[in-house]
Amino acid sequence: MKTESKSKKSLGEYYSALQLRTDRWSALKIACEQLVQSNSDRRRNEAERKVVELIDALRPIELYWAFPGHDTFGRLGELVTLGRFDVLAITVRNICHALLSNSYRRNPHHHDVEELTEGSPDDESTENATKDVLYFEVLFVDKFSAMQEENLRRTLRSLRRPEDPFLYEPVFVPSLTDALIGVMFNHNVQAVVIRNDLKRESEQTLELLHRYLSRLEEAVLEEVEPKEYGPELCRMIAKLRPELDVYLFTDQSVEEIAGTKLGNCRRVFYNQEDHLDLHLNILRGVSERFEAPFFNALTQYARIPTGVFHAMPISRGKSITASHWIKDMGDFYGMNIFLAETSATSGGLDSLLEPHGPIKKAQEMAARAFGSKQTFFATNGTSTCNKIVVQAIVRPGDIVLVDRDCHKSHHYGMVLAGAQVVYLDSYPLNAYSMYGAVPIKEIKHRLLELRAAGKLDRVRMLLLTNCTFDGVVYNVERVMEECLAIKPDLVFLWDEAWFAFARFGPAYRRRTAMYCAGLLRERYRSPEYRAAYAEYQEKNCRCR
Repeated sequence: MKTESKSKKSLGEYYSALQLRTDRWSALKIACEQLVQSNSDRRRNEAERKVVELIDALRPIELYWAFPGHDTFGRLGELVTLGRFDVLAITVRNICHALLSNSYRRNPHHHDVEELTEGSPDDESTENATKDVLYFEVLFVDKFSAMQEENLRRTLRSLRRPEDPFLYEPVFVPSLTDALIGVMFNHNVQAVVIRNDLKRESEQTLELLHRYLSRLEEAVLEEVEPKEYGPELCRMIAKLRPELDVYLFTDQSVEEIAGTKLGNCRRVFYNQEDHLDLHLNILRGVSERFEAPFFNALTQYARIPTGVFHAMPISRGKSITASHWIKDMGDFYGMNIFLAETSATSGGLDSLLEPHGPIKKAQEMAARAFGSKQTFFATNGTSTCNKIVVQAIVRPGDIVLVDRDCHKSHHYGMVLAGAQVVYLDSYPLNAYSMYGAVPIKEIKHRLLELRAAGKLDRVRMLLLTNCTFDGVVYNVERVMEECLAIKPDLVFLWDEAWFAFARFGPAYRRRTAMYCAGLLRERYRSPEYRAAYAEYQEKNCRCR
């Protein structure tokens, strides 16, 4: 009992289950080595208890990962029971090496129990290593037995072809809750297959994993009928990880499914045994997302033998390769950087000012990736982009509320646009010798001051840095909602140059500007909100 409570306490100290997983595997490796090297019964018993404790701590986490897999992980417990501590130490060492080096992504045989138990952790010496094949994992959501899992795993592996550009391994979870934890916890998951007869609740009790569900409105699930768990899971995955491809197996009629919103579901299957079709769809879906229009066009352009008729002497690298003195520059950079050099006068790679080819396609895909309506590429970096945006929005004489600590390019943009700036001060964090963000009460205070002075109609925009240069993130939804209550036509410019990665993780996406703007847009357009607002307006007018 004491050991259990101590373990729960130590688990609660972690914010990230991914961090917990990494640390536990490293600790298990050390404990196994100590177990092998123990020269007394007391030390051996202590080390064995530690090994068992760490295996128990990892068991609920490994459910959501394809590597090392259920068979291999179950083998660890068997080796402890049999007292084969030397084999246990080798197996755990190989698993840790594969996890830390990511060699399991290049070598499909790393999933075999025999290789992990007896093989060498040196992935460079493995003859069957597939370094040029990209790896991902597919989450299967259904109540599979151990035999059904193994049969499906074997079937999917048999469908692989040498020419396939991708390699994937399946992960099996039994419930809707487990599926939601899996897509948020396992970054390797790039596709989800949802089958019939789901249950809602997970049997896992590790609190750290269930923290991922704190971002969901669990009350919504209570109102969903069991037969709708599949479609509802499709919709929830689209909100949590909108980039994922989802495939739904169902026995509902075509008429029922046709009128149902299924998020990012690419295809609905009615034949449960059509494994080849599923396999090909999974590869096609990931291949389409892997497409990079501009980069592909650039690589093709670099292979074309072209004549150059402009004044740039570095073009095609001839001034480098023909030089008697700076050939080492070409050796340092490589020829591709020179072969890919182009200009608007030579053509071949579309136009930034009037894109219609690969740049246009790349901008459309970037817009989808970042969740924007439109995306435009620009040169000269983020600073120029900031000035472009400010001058596009702000007119001479407009009042703009600006975070005083924002990037200097915004200040230049305000001067160029002729804006009247009201600076906002962030709060100090004296204990850390840095500043935080602008308090929401400071923003609202300024807006109310301007309203009292009769200048609210001139207020055009609020400019804030999210996250700050020191990593402080705003509650974007709350800031926009409370400011819009004072000035409904206020424009928000959130500088997220330091936060661009946030869109691609479910934990941080909720604090990004475009995600929150989408939530507010959906909420304000709903009939329920319109009715509530009308009721509020009527009540407010009566009070006056």
